[in-house]
Parts: sequence; structure tokens; C-alpha cells
Amino acid sequence: MIPARAALLLAAFVLTGCATRKTPAPAEARRDGFLPAHERPGLGTSWGEQRESWVEPAAFARSSAERPAAQARIFYNDREGANAMLAFLGGEPKRCEGLHHTAGALVRLGLRNAAGEWLDCRESKRRHIATSTQGARYDVVVKNDARRALEVLVSVDGLDAMDGKPASFKKRGYMLAPFETLAVEGFRTSPATVAAFHFGGMSDSYGHRRHGDTTNAGIVGVAVFEEKRRPSAEEKADPNNRVWRATATRPPGHAHGFSTPPDA
Repeated sequence: MIPARAALLLAAFVLTGCATRKTPAPAEARRDGFLPAHERPGLGTSWGEQRESWVEPAAFARSSAERPAAQARIFYNDREGANAMLAFLGGEPKRCEGLHHTAGALVRLGLRNAAGEWLDCRESKRRHIATSTQGARYDVVVKNDARRALEVLVSVDGLDAMDGKPASFKKRGYMLAPFETLAVEGFRTSPATVAAFHFGGMSDSYGHRRHGDTTNAGIVGVAVFEEKRRPSAEEKADPNNRVWRATATRPPGHAHGFSTPPDA
């Protein structure tokens, strides 16, 4: 029999940017194999404290508007849930701590705790599963391994890390210079701040509290876009071709279109 915890999470396999669906009513949920948030085991990501994280706008014209060059994802759970998922997958898991190649040869992806240590991670059948505990803060770390700039969309529990709403390839993300490493510390709330990522129970997750949806809880995803080789002057000036890049200079702290608190 498939372990319940593994079935619930593995049924939520989605690629970054795919649409999610609302949590169904309790009776319907149980028939479909989904449970209400207060009954569902495992971890989701909750809205944490405000942290400084500075970014500024940058021009970036994609070579393909809505078709990423690569995608990657990491599943996360508590120890019991991770073990159930690995048992369901079968095979002999191997460790994948640190940054690992999960998006072709373009970027590497990893999850890091508040102490700067990589989360324990195991891989089975190309599925990467990280383990942590409720209350722990974490960062999503992405490293550009290419010799050119890339745009990276980061989603957590099916939500765009930039605006806290359902992820989509149509949205814009972070620009990484060649060989740059970026730590995404939380849901962005302004050009100067983020709300830290914390592991929590399903009922306390941002997806549940803000959107009533835990379908994709336990999944961190990235979608990678390459830059157009020779953008025209019009494309360079187009306000739609604006992404965000890390900066050492503090930007203005107010802007629209970012994430809002779960109870706002």
C-alpha cells in the first residue's frame, strides 16, 4: 500500500509555473485523495519575519517569452514524510546535499538553513527530497553556471516568490549574472525587504492562509530563461522586459506588485 504521506505529496507533482487548484470541500477532498489543511501531514512554507534583501530593476529580454530553457524542483518534508516519499519511489537513495545540477547545465539549486548549512537532501529516481523541521527558516539558493546572464523564476508551494501569487511563466523574476549565486530568503514584499521562508504545518502555510490552497505545498521550483542575444532598442526600452537583480545599494522601500501578508 502506498504510504498516505507519500501519496498526498507525490500526487502534487507540478512544474514551476503550472496552475494550482483550490482545496476542495472536506468530503470531496477525501474522495479525491486530498485532505483539509488542518489534517494534512507534512510541511509547508509560512510567512516569516521581515528581512532586508535589496534588489534593483534590470533590463532582460527573453529569448523565448513563455518557454523556459530549463526547470528544476526540490521537494521538502519532515523526516517521516521524506522517508515515506523515498519508500514510495523505491530504489537506493543517494545524498545530494548542497547545490546540485537539477536544471540542465545552466543552474544549480539547493536549500540552506538559517545557519548557512545545506539541508539534508536525498535523491531517488531524479527526485530531490530535502528534510527539515517545523519553525526552521530557510533560503532557496540558485547558482548560475552559465557564461551569460539568466533570468530565474522561483516558486515555493506553487507561489511566485516575487508576488506571493500562483506561479506563471508570464511573470518576471531574478536576473543572475554569469556564475552568480543568489539566495532567495523569502517572499518579496518590496525592493528592500522579504518575508522570510519558514517551514510550518499545512494550516499555517502561506498558501493556505492567503489562498486556501495547499495542493503544491512541499515543492520548491525554478524556471530558467535565457537572454535574447541581440535585443532591439525597443525591446531594451520595453518596461515589460524588466527583472530584478541583487544590489549592494539600498533601493527605495516602496513599490507595488509584491507579496502581501497572509491576513492583509
